Amino acid sequence: MPEFDNCDKSITKKLPGLECNKCGKVVHVNQLCTDLSSKQLSALHNTENLEWTCQDCHKESLHRKSFIIPEDDDDDTDENQMGESGSAAMSKLLSDISTEVKEAVKKEWLL
Repeated sequence: MPEFDNCDKSITKKLPGLECNKCGKVVHVNQLCTDLSSKQLSALHNTENLEWTCQDCHKESLHRKSFIIPEDDDDDTDENQMGESGSAAMSKLLSDISTEVKEAVKKEWLL
């Protein structure tokens, strides 16, 4: 097995690896190589479909503002005035926001 970035040891059964879900970098599942706490490492190990991102990818990822505040408030707009296509667009927007919030929570939790 090859040796990896943070130390000179190979990935083995006794020293398993953790793969970044963005770049594919592999590091050992320990606090030294991941900079994660023992609780965070335990959560990664015990939770299905929980993704990990290495520090390099986390630093490079764009952090977008979640709040959008329009300059002009238009309080007259409601679901009845938007029609069906507006309602579908609003549902998609809410779904997208929900997905982004879940991803942001996962990322912050893994810090």
